[in-house]
Amino acid sequence: MDADGIEEVRGELDALVRGLSEERFRHVAGLAPSPGLAVVFDAHGLAAHRDTVAMLREAGEGELAARVAGLAAERAAAVPEEAWRAADATATGHGPDGPVGLSDAALSLLHERDRDRRRALGSAVSEGALASAPGREAAAEARAAARSSLGLTPAWEEVVQADDLLAASEGAYQEVLAWFARQEGLELPPKGGLDRTELVHLLAFRDHDGLFRPGPLSQVVLDGFDGLGIDVRRVRLDGSARATKWPGAHAFEGRVSLRRQGGLADWIDLPDAAGRAAAAATSRPSTRDPALPATVGALGSWLLLEPRFLESATGLDRKRSRDVVRRLALRLLFQLRSRAAALRVAVEVERGTGGRAWHEAHREALSRAALAGWPVGLAPRDADAAPHRASLAGAAWAAAIRHDLRERFDEDYWRNPRTAEALAGRIAAGSPGPQAERPPLARAAEALVALLGAGG
Repeated sequence: MDADGIEEVRGELDALVRGLSEERFRHVAGLAPSPGLAVVFDAHGLAAHRDTVAMLREAGEGELAARVAGLAAERAAAVPEEAWRAADATATGHGPDGPVGLSDAALSLLHERDRDRRRALGSAVSEGALASAPGREAAAEARAAARSSLGLTPAWEEVVQADDLLAASEGAYQEVLAWFARQEGLELPPKGGLDRTELVHLLAFRDHDGLFRPGPLSQVVLDGFDGLGIDVRRVRLDGSARATKWPGAHAFEGRVSLRRQGGLADWIDLPDAAGRAAAAATSRPSTRDPALPATVGALGSWLLLEPRFLESATGLDRKRSRDVVRRLALRLLFQLRSRAAALRVAVEVERGTGGRAWHEAHREALSRAALAGWPVGLAPRDADAAPHRASLAGAAWAAAIRHDLRERFDEDYWRNPRTAEALAGRIAAGSPGPQAERPPLARAAEALVALLGAGG
């Protein structure tokens, strides 16, 4: 394959990734119950074909070959993915007032004050998730088989680093989570009955909704990324409410689907998604480091951990910021620990684990990482290792970059015009930094642990 052929593959890969992203966005945004993934693959088959993989490897283009092989594995799972997404859009569970849609149940339990009703909503989420589980499992199995046949190996090095992340943050996470749980009359397992439903509700920190109001959020996102020199104005935001729209903020290349959850959750999730989308909009899928969007997203959401930025964004007196920063850091650490645990199970799935063993391994791993009882049935939602790897790597890069920016430009680095200059080269290169400087995955967890103790 000559240079022109390689560039043709890159162009087709860019078009394929953007086409798939658009279809998946439509599903998550509640616009289309079943996306047309197979049609997109057929339109750009060169970028997802095993013959292309072989030719690229012969030409010495190992990295591009791996990207094409990954897409070829996705292509093998396209039909069952369409099926599980269709099932997910219509799934319901038995809530406290009768049948309730999966997305509505997940959103409602964040706001429900009555514990019995919350538990019913949590059960409805698990029950609804089971409706799409067969399709998700079929997609995961097809993807794993294709990856193996294409010579893609599981990411064991990242799994080991993810285990290190869990070990490095275990003590601090347990101590701070236990303190907040006791304020709600809850205890961690095995002595207490803290489960996923109560944990998710707890980490919403509804008592701080008055601080993290919806009105100022868009301007806070713009101000934060302006300070970092990253243009989020080009991001297309869909903020309309729809019954089957997934709660939270979700980035798809240059687009974001937002269904507000309220309070602190939106203030963390929207900057993350906006940063991811902005980074994707300015880089080519065929050449960028997969961790770049997650890095930019984490840099945006982690600005809230800076007491001066938090004061400016919310009006909170800096003297009272310590407790708020601890809450933000605890939620972010929970997300990291959940992804770290899910990564190990997802890699085991790539190696062939399935069925009951898969579900039980996921339940045990997430229960240990979250320190809360996890229900059976959610395993297929975490079956893809790639987004876990990218998010964990991005958070580690963001922690390292944040430390560097603080050292060079002080703790109000987002106000320094040189910050934009320092980040511009990374964005232009499509990478958060040189491979030789890639930080271990535990870097982000260690930074958050420090904040749990110091609060800023």
